[in-house]
Amino acid sequence: DLPPKQLLNFEDRLRSRFEWGLITDIQPPDLETRIAILSKKAATESIQVDPQVLEFIASRISTNIRELEGALIRVSAFANLNGSPVTVPLAEMVLRDLLANQHGPTITTKVIMEQTADFFGISMEELCSKARTNPLVHARQISMYLCRDLTDDSLPTIGKHFGGRDHTTVMHAQKKITQEMAAKPDVYDQVTRLTSLIKNGM
Repeated sequence: DLPPKQLLNFEDRLRSRFEWGLITDIQPPDLETRIAILSKKAATESIQVDPQVLEFIASRISTNIRELEGALIRVSAFANLNGSPVTVPLAEMVLRDLLANQHGPTITTKVIMEQTADFFGISMEELCSKARTNPLVHARQISMYLCRDLTDDSLPTIGKHFGGRDHTTVMHAQKKITQEMAAKPDVYDQVTRLTSLIKNGM
């Protein structure tokens, strides 16, 4: 997201090497592209959703594609849990906290991990440890899910924060929590409450 000359923490020879290649400016996707991204996500996840809902979500979230897709998953999970159709009023209600804090504090993996540890009453050391007790695994997976949903960090980067775990562990956590949010009200509630706390910087 920067010209090679502005890259920090790189050796001069690497910055010079980058300048040999094609340099192009990639802007955030426009509304039509964001709607197309959501349509593709809905098709991939077999989510039945009105195009108006996709337009509503795409018009409210414009910078982070993961957060865009995560918003759709959250609305769909809530609808599944309550046996409701996915409508614009439903999306407005479910995403109220998420959308109200678009310009809130900067969200980092460290912030998410600290909030998760505090929320579940465990230490950061336990969150990153190799311990496999059910409460710790659950907290760890929710934290990984939120890191993937609310930051731009890559899978390997997130795994590294959690005691040097492999990227496949993060992928598994994301998939599992996504599925559980649509089937278990308590998991949906935990993810929603944690997201609100993180977004509000509390």
